[in-house]
Amino acid sequence: MTRPVAVLLSPVFPRPGGSGRALRAWDWMQELAADHELHVWTPEPAASTEGWPSGVRCWSGADDLEPALPWARRLGWLVPALGTLQPAVVAHWHLPRVHPPALSEMAAAIGGRPVARLVVFRLYLHGVAQWLRARLPVRRAELDLDDQDSATMRSTAGAQWRMGRRLDALLAWRESLQYRSLEGRLPAGYDARWLAADEDRAAFPMSGLRPNRLPASLPLGAGAGAGAGSAAAGGLHLLFVGSLDYPPNQEAALLLAERIAPLLRRQLAPPWTLTVAGARPPGWLRRRLQAAGGVQLLADLPDLAPVYAASTVALLPVLAGGGTKLKTLEALARGMPVVASAQAVRGLRLVPGRHYLPAETPAQFAQAVLRLQADPALQAALGAAGRAWHDAFRHVDGRGLG
Repeated sequence: MTRPVAVLLSPVFPRPGGSGRALRAWDWMQELAADHELHVWTPEPAASTEGWPSGVRCWSGADDLEPALPWARRLGWLVPALGTLQPAVVAHWHLPRVHPPALSEMAAAIGGRPVARLVVFRLYLHGVAQWLRARLPVRRAELDLDDQDSATMRSTAGAQWRMGRRLDALLAWRESLQYRSLEGRLPAGYDARWLAADEDRAAFPMSGLRPNRLPASLPLGAGAGAGAGSAAAGGLHLLFVGSLDYPPNQEAALLLAERIAPLLRRQLAPPWTLTVAGARPPGWLRRRLQAAGGVQLLADLPDLAPVYAASTVALLPVLAGGGTKLKTLEALARGMPVVASAQAVRGLRLVPGRHYLPAETPAQFAQAVLRLQADPALQAALGAAGRAWHDAFRHVDGRGLG
């Protein structure tokens, strides 16, 4: 029996152990491939499809998009409202060429068959979706917003401002204005809209909720949180994980190195360690972390499992961003006690004091660490409660992530 056709447009190559976007794309691929002949398009170069569901075709559209015109983007920064009329001036917007090779080949392979589901992952792929919808009969088009781009960019601008990167902050703020104007009208053209966090549904009240989750196949190990006794014997090993080319994670790493670590050095009895692990840290961030001292930077590791296994507490001083944080889910799934800001647990409905210790300021983070050092039983209780919450959360809507 011939299966219906589905198409997933994703800005990144779907991977089960990659970035948050790559994992969310992986989630969509698993769902769509279960009942459809699935075609996945991404502007990223082709990569290994090992582990993908059988029969999924990947179309690499590295040559499909119009190159960004610097003058157009600068014009958009000067006059953000122009983005409403001309998406070419919107930062990071994806616009297809007149004859995009991979998209054209994909459309030819589908032929005149109807597309039962077209899933567009991220608002800035709307132009690619328009090109495809003009050439294929699409029965149902869905837009996965993930988060509210304008609010996330505005929040990111605040992080950059606090880090002293004022020009980047102003550009991010202007980008947020561009996206806000587009968010008001483009999602209305889809049959369904999806968000990761319930907090964003106020801006898109008719949207469905599709939480970020870890794949069931991701090897997590026992988790250091299960070993509170080892923490008491060998000291605390504090860990922050995040993509370090993302300003909210950069700010969190600097808060740990420049403000939280000095407090711990004065108050926390040794031995203890503080590790920041993440991909693509820029040179200026490396220099500031090195100048602060007392923090071990582990960059671009192929596998974070050994780092998690050697750590006892997850510190998440995240003050900006959007959606839900996979770093929080990863720590909870591994049974690690977590100290987190409200932003780090956004969208997860965790209970403070039961699933994690809440903290917002450097002093509060330091005090939470001191409390954990003095109370191994609390470490064990938080780790167990967090892991139990995650195991239940994974199956709330019955989807799972394969």
